[in-house]
Amino acid sequence: MNLEELEKQVQLQEDIQEIEHLQKIYGYYFDNNMWEEIIDLFSDDAESVEIADHGVLYGKKGVEHIYQDVIGGRGRGPSPTWVAFIVMQIGGVVDVAPDGKTAKGRWQTWLFEAKPYGAYARQEYLHGYYENKYVKENGRWKFSKLHWNNTFCSPVEDGWLNLPLMGWMPLPDVDEPPSAFHPYPYHRGNVPYHFKHPVSGK
Repeated sequence: MNLEELEKQVQLQEDIQEIEHLQKIYGYYFDNNMWEEIIDLFSDDAESVEIADHGVLYGKKGVEHIYQDVIGGRGRGPSPTWVAFIVMQIGGVVDVAPDGKTAKGRWQTWLFEAKPYGAYARQEYLHGYYENKYVKENGRWKFSKLHWNNTFCSPVEDGWLNLPLMGWMPLPDVDEPPSAFHPYPYHRGNVPYHFKHPVSGK
């Protein structure tokens, strides 16, 4: 390996680490309802955002809408959107394009949350997958496209075998309907992997 090849390998590892760091920061911001900070993690030329069955929203304007108005509850008053919210992002696979300007990543997520419903809170288990795109903008990696596909959303008391989905609903003012929303037990293959099998190459 010559010096030029070594420099490319070092740069590749630095890019992967920065993207992993970006994804983790997103999770911590989400846990703490830091919606403005999340919006800043997206590129100015963001492609789209899609979360569960809410639908697809395009551009930075769509990013702002879903995190501020839908999830963040802008204009609803001081009541918190969640009593507690914990996102675990695990098993990440990041692939950087040969030109080092774009990348793709897939992550598995487990979520535990307690939502206020009137005078009581409802506790839930959630599971899903991120299949995201990233772009290097002014030397920093940012989200270009974020897609979280929800596998199940179930009350702790019942579990996902008895009640695999609850509490989600498509939004009326999105750019397109959900691209791939088929929760458990119909979830296999609905979000294609961006990477090839490391052995077979298929």
